[in-house]
Amino acid sequence: MNNSELIKIFHKNNGYLLSSQIYNSTFRYHLNQMVKKGEVQRVHKGLYVLTEYPRDNEMEVAAQLVPEGVFCLFTAWDYYELTTTVSYQYHIAIHRNTKLKLPPYPPVKLYYWSDAVYNLGITTINKGGDKLRMYDRERSVCDAVKFRNKTGEDIMFEVVGNYLNRLDRNLNMLMHYAEKLRVAKILEPIVKAKL
Repeated sequence: MNNSELIKIFHKNNGYLLSSQIYNSTFRYHLNQMVKKGEVQRVHKGLYVLTEYPRDNEMEVAAQLVPEGVFCLFTAWDYYELTTTVSYQYHIAIHRNTKLKLPPYPPVKLYYWSDAVYNLGITTINKGGDKLRMYDRERSVCDAVKFRNKTGEDIMFEVVGNYLNRLDRNLNMLMHYAEKLRVAKILEPIVKAKL
């Protein structure tokens, strides 16, 4: 048993390894040594990625895994530079009745939304030559308010504050989405206080 056998498993899995695939202590020892040397990165509990494996197109791969999906929440906030919080997962919204089985890598967190919520504010972005679906900036800000109990109020205030500091903000569109998503009563006083 050596590192090359572990690397073969990583390559077979498109650059990732689940701790459940390690079936003896020798494997675990070699994995820990590879992590210490920087050859392997622990993405989160039970999931490891080979450092040398090209991961430039993770977002595109995530989009291919969920063809009807729309990038949202932390993924959209990061893309629009509205938060400093980086999630290890790609956050993707899909129709409520969609059934999907995803591989463990790249890590994807799915949100099952009704048609009215799902269809609001979808735009297309260019990333690495691919066209990806993502909620637009204003919709993403409203999502920070809508999901503040799950993501945290500190994230909400950061996202809203960073949006309001932008010169290209569209307050009319922001409040339009806020009405549709039923968060206008929460968002309006925050906007007034910050402007």
